[in-house]
Order: sequence, then structure tokens, then C-alpha cells
Amino acid sequence: MVTAEKSQGYRATNAITATGIGTRIADTPLPISVISAELIADTGAFDVREVLNLVPGVLTNPRNESGVVIRGFSGLIAYRNGQYRRQLMTTWNMDRTEVIKGPAGIFFGAVRPGGIVNTVTAKPVFSGNFTDVKLMAGNEEFVRGEFFTNYVASKTLAIRVGAGGYRHNGEREFENREESYSGASATWKPTANQILTLDLEAINKKGFYLSSYPVRSLVNSKVFRVPGAIAAQANVNQLTTTADTANRAYLTSLGFSGTFGAPNFYPLYDMFAPYDYRWSMSNDALQIQRSRTVDLDYLLKLGESIVFQSSANYAFDNTSGTQPSDGDTRPYADGSLRFRTESFINIRESFNFDNKVTWRFSLGKTKHTIQLGQEYQRVVFTRPGYFNSVNNTYNNSPGNNTVAGVTNVYATRFIPGVSTPASVNALLTASGQTFNIRRWSYEEAVGYFLVDQIRLFEDRVQVLAGGRYNAFRLRTHFDRPVSNSSYSRFSPTGLANFDYGKGKGALTPQAGAIVKVLPDVGVFATYSESIEANTAIDADGNASEPIESKALDAGIKTELLGGRLASTIAYYKIDRGNLSYADTAKQLATGRSPYFIFGNSEASEGIETEINWAPSDAYNLLVGWAHTTKAETSKSNNATFVGRRFGGIPENTYTVWNRYAFRNGPLKNFAVAGGLQHNDATNLSQDPQIQVTLPSFTVFNLMLSYRFKVGERDYRAQLNVKNLFDKRYREGADGYFAPARTFYLGISTRL
Repeated sequence: MVTAEKSQGYRATNAITATGIGTRIADTPLPISVISAELIADTGAFDVREVLNLVPGVLTNPRNESGVVIRGFSGLIAYRNGQYRRQLMTTWNMDRTEVIKGPAGIFFGAVRPGGIVNTVTAKPVFSGNFTDVKLMAGNEEFVRGEFFTNYVASKTLAIRVGAGGYRHNGEREFENREESYSGASATWKPTANQILTLDLEAINKKGFYLSSYPVRSLVNSKVFRVPGAIAAQANVNQLTTTADTANRAYLTSLGFSGTFGAPNFYPLYDMFAPYDYRWSMSNDALQIQRSRTVDLDYLLKLGESIVFQSSANYAFDNTSGTQPSDGDTRPYADGSLRFRTESFINIRESFNFDNKVTWRFSLGKTKHTIQLGQEYQRVVFTRPGYFNSVNNTYNNSPGNNTVAGVTNVYATRFIPGVSTPASVNALLTASGQTFNIRRWSYEEAVGYFLVDQIRLFEDRVQVLAGGRYNAFRLRTHFDRPVSNSSYSRFSPTGLANFDYGKGKGALTPQAGAIVKVLPDVGVFATYSESIEANTAIDADGNASEPIESKALDAGIKTELLGGRLASTIAYYKIDRGNLSYADTAKQLATGRSPYFIFGNSEASEGIETEINWAPSDAYNLLVGWAHTTKAETSKSNNATFVGRRFGGIPENTYTVWNRYAFRNGPLKNFAVAGGLQHNDATNLSQDPQIQVTLPSFTVFNLMLSYRFKVGERDYRAQLNVKNLFDKRYREGADGYFAPARTFYLGISTRL
């Protein structure tokens, strides 16, 4: 049986994500973090982002659920039940979240080197029929409800069905969010050696789109609110002149250099100036997200030593909306902004087919678990866009193109908190642009892997070693010829309706070992590699090599005091090469785009510590600390890039969460829990010339619960207060304001 053991409280003893076979965490030479369902419930986490804030070395973005950063590297690195997930990463029906650090290239193929996140959904059980119900209410008109029913149809068939939804109006202007969930899963055991599992999920989300906000503005201390600068810009035409251009002109008039990126344009104000986080540029920005997922897994046990697994997955994600865009991130001297509209539709369909054989056997005094696997993924991105007939270009966002005959597509002289928010739909109509072209991108990835997990010296030494071959293919099709395909320059007409990406594959090895120096203390080290498809193709048709990463992990794992004190301390070093950076100088010089500086490398290095201590059944303490000593560009053909630290990566982050449940006395059946999250201050931009500081913050959360009976039925009341002291703070690479203080009261029971 290839599953994970049920977590006990906050403590999980094994993880299925790391090796795919439910390996004990203490016996796996990889840093692994598991957030259990009970911990998720206690913290009142609604999104995976909130769950990940408990994991050292992981950074999240309050307004971008896909913006997860692990060990300095960001990207779409989320999985659901082992299959790639693009959006709507919520905690509906979640049994656990597992984070595997480092480039887990053997089991996950094309991955970012920092690690991966895998959420595991709850499945039907054969222990009985029951229905779990939970109702919640909170401030800002928050209401939420959910139910999950487990039904045992026979000795061989169990079914789980659930649904839920919430509505929330925030304190920001026009803010509103609503979401609905429905899901079903079934486990069928036609024979003692076979298991067939079907998992279905549908999520719909709609809300005011908060991602484009003037609160992210970078402002120049030599210009912003300076009377001379305001006077100099009094007659600036904001329709034709950007704030950057106007501000540079003023600085040049004072004798400063007008060169783009010159350091004398700084320092800048920090991120708390100048705007409050409540103000919006528009009153009708909207985002709609829909997700549909189907998982089908089959397991066949062939005798006592061989297991065959096959899985198929289909996922559909559709994100659409209209928002302010193209607004200057730097305001004019008087604090005003200009912006226009972006309308977008992004549809992603993925198809996955995986097969794996696991063979356990003994060879002399050694025990082996060999896995041979094949994986195939096909992803189709559909992106409707706007075809600009003036220059025959495709643009994926109608509304933010300059079109002949239409000049007033900007809202100008907009001052947050003073000006009346504009209608983005009216701006879109004024632009004269609409969806009139469609682009399809087809990505295919094939992987084959062979790995052996070896136990020797009476299980005191455990080795993981293997390799994986990955191959990629990318092609793009437009439903009409365009001038901005990388193959357009080879056409006699200067137009093409197709494009291709780099398809080179590679073999990625991984090897590691853990040695039990004491029965409950293990020392481990792992070397691993990973590869990512690089789709960067410049305007001349030049493509980069695939991105390759190498990583080393070394540390100590403990399971002391009968397993009540579990800890991991790990040192890591990661190198990531063949990266492509935008060559803005060449783009400006040639008037064509995109152009890239190829062959860049990045590196990160640090220490992570995680402790899970339960000295008694009543108390549990979780502590995490991550110290990032390096997160920077390590190699580039542009020397000014070398040594620059990634933006938004604090040197130190730490988290604490603890819970005490009263078992006796007048407070019997009460529980109290709380914790904190701290991030050091960090520079927001990778550009060393842009000194925009993301201030440090420490935010506290609280939980109180009480178990009681009404008649013969058990109930649990739970109060969560997030951001207990209403701290105004920013986090994430975009510097968004995190949510203000919120509180939720919930009642749950089992019927």
C-alpha cells in the first residue's frame, strides 16, 4: 500500500511526496516539512499560503497564491495529490501539506531547485458513515460553511462527498470575495490486492481584483512632493509622458545624470510611503477563477514484494478578469498616477499519465526498494488576446496597447485617496480593443526514472540513489499570422503563425544517505540535480539552453523522547544556471523585443531548522528558523548583475506555533494556541541601485477552542484571530500589504 500514515496531532511520521511510497521522514535524506490536517484546522488556514507560512525557508505573497518562494527561488511549484496545480490552492478537503526542499528531480522532473509543495486531499475511509459540518462567521461580513460526508457502501467501496463556500467583504474599497467548492472521491477495492481511487474537485472564485494597487509605488525622494518638481511638471501631458520620463527630466535640469538606471535617482522612500493600503484605482476590477480536477489512481499488489501504480489526471484552470494595468510604479512629483486597462483570459488544461513499479527485496544483508517509473504531461495554454492591425502584433491583454486613432486610453492625474476611482470597463471600451486573436501553447514533458532506496548495516544506514531522464517540447500556434513570433523574421511577409521552444532533454541524478549515529539521531547528505524547460526565445529566434540546477543538502534529523521531539537542521547550497534576463538596453536600441542576456546563473545558500516538540499529550510546540546567507546572481555576461541579491528575500525568518489543551480542572476541554511569524527587513528590488526596503515585521495569531456536548452530540467551538495586534505590514516579492486583523468564530460537529 503506497500511502502516508495518518498524522497524530501536529506530528507526521512519514511523507508520501518525498519518495512516493510513504517513507518515514526520519529515514529519508531530504529536508521534509509536513503540516497536518489538525494544525491546518487550528490555525484557521483557508489558503495553502497561510499553511506555508509555518514552514521555514518558504515565503509567500498575500495577493498571489502562486507566488511561493522556497530557498530564494520562486515559481509555480505547487502540486495536488502529486500532480501539478496552477491555481486555487485552498485548504478545502485538505488532509496535509508536504514541502520537500531541494531540487527533487527524480520524482518530480522539471522543478524549481528550491523545492516543491504538495497538498494531499482527504480520501474515504472504511471505518463508518459520518458527516462533518462546520459553520463560521467573522468580521467584514465573513460567512463560511462546509460539509463532508463519508459513506461506506460495502466492504469494498467507500465514498466521500463534500461542498462548501464563503463570502467576504474586506475593509478596502470595493473589496469583495466569494468562493464555492464541491468535491467527491471514491475508493474501490475489487480484490484484496487492488485499489482504485477516483478524486473529483471543482472550485469557483470571484472577487474584486486587488493585484494592481498604487501602494506598490516606488517614489524618488528628490522628486516626490518637492515644490520645484511639482512646478516643473505642471504642464506635463500624462497621456504621452511617463512619470519616469518627467522625473528624469527634472533631475537632469538640476545637473544629475539622465541615464536610465543611474544611481543618483535614489535613495527612494521605503514601502510605507506614500499611500495607505485602502485605496483603489478602479471601482469595477474583477477576477474570476475556475478550476476542475479529476484524479484516477490504480494500485495493484503483485505478491508480497511488487506494487504497480498507474495514475491519470486532468486539470482545467481558467482565470479571467479586467484590472488597472500599465500604471507607472513611480508617481509624478505631485503624487498622481496614470494607468490604463488590462483585460485577460488565461486557460490551462493539463493531461498527466504516470506509471510506476515498486519492488522490495533483500540482497544479502541489504534491503532494497527499487522504483521504475514513467511520466507524461501535456499542457495546453489558451490565451485570447488583441491583434493590433497597425503593426500586426499579438498582445495577450487588450486595453494596454497604443492604437492609432485612439489617444485617451489612460486615466490620468489620479491621486489615490483623493480622485474618484475610474471604471476599468469604461477605459477598455475607450481603447477600442477587444479579444480578436487566440494563441495556443502546447507543452509536453516526458520523464523516466529509476531509483533505489537501500537499507544496510541493520537499517543504520539508508541510501537513496537514482536518476531521471527528462525531455521537453514546446510549440505555439496563433490563429492568424503575427509579427512578434520569433519565426516572423524568417518569413518573406514578416509574419508567422507559429513558434517553437527549446526541447533539449537531460539526465538528472540524485544520491543521498542518512546514517543513524544514535538510534534516534541521523546525519544525512544529499546531492541532486534538476532541469527546467527554458522557453525564452529572442526576436532573432535565439533560444536558451534548458535551466539546470545542482544542490547539496546536509544536516541532522532527530526523533528523541520516543518520537515526541522531532527536529531537522539542514545546510543547503543551490546553483541554478542557463537563466535568461531581459536585455532592455538592446530592446531600446533596436526597437524590437524580446531580447535576453543568456547564460546567467543564480545561487542560494543557507541554514534551516525545524522543531516539533510534544512533551505531553496536552502541549505541542513548533519552531522554525531559516537563515538565508546568499540569494543572488552568481554569473552573468552583464557584470552589473553579479552579486545582486534577489528582491524580497529576508536574511532571517522564523515562526512559532504552540498549543495547550486543558485536560482537567475548571478549564477542561478548553484549548489555547498561538504563534508568530517574523521576517527581517529586505530590499524589495534585485537592482542594487533601487534601495526600496521591505520593512521587517512580526505578526501574531491566536486560537481558542472549547469542546462541549449538546444532548448526545459533540461540538467544537473555535475562535481564530489573525494578525492579533492589527499590524500593517508587507510581504512577498511585490510588497503587498498583508491582511489586517480578522477574526473568525466557527462551530463544528460530526453527524
